[in-house]
Amino acid sequence: MDIILTITLIIALLALSAVCIYLILVLVRVRDILNNVEKDLKEVTSRAIPVLDNMEFITARVKSITENIDDQVMMIRDSVGSVKEIADNIVALERKVQERVEGPILDTVAFVAALFKGMRTFVDRVRA
Repeated sequence: MDIILTITLIIALLALSAVCIYLILVLVRVRDILNNVEKDLKEVTSRAIPVLDNMEFITARVKSITENIDDQVMMIRDSVGSVKEIADNIVALERKVQERVEGPILDTVAFVAALFKGMRTFVDRVRA
């Protein structure tokens, strides 16, 4: 029985040794994979830094452009307001001129029309 126990013990130790060797091989592969991941991460980081710097520059530029657009819109808004005010002043001036000139012109036209009508009537009477 001792011999069977010793043989079983030797087989168990051999199996355990085989498992340990297999685990060592697996751990070597895991180490290689982790080294590759580390290299890839370093490469990604080295390539991402310039991209992030460009993004920072682009966002600063976009911010500057939008601020400039806001300023231009405010200037256009002020200009439109000034043009509207000038147009309102011109319309008011036109109304004032029309109020002051329209009455006397209509009176003059009516007077001239009455003169021509009177002259026509006079000429018609003289001819008749």
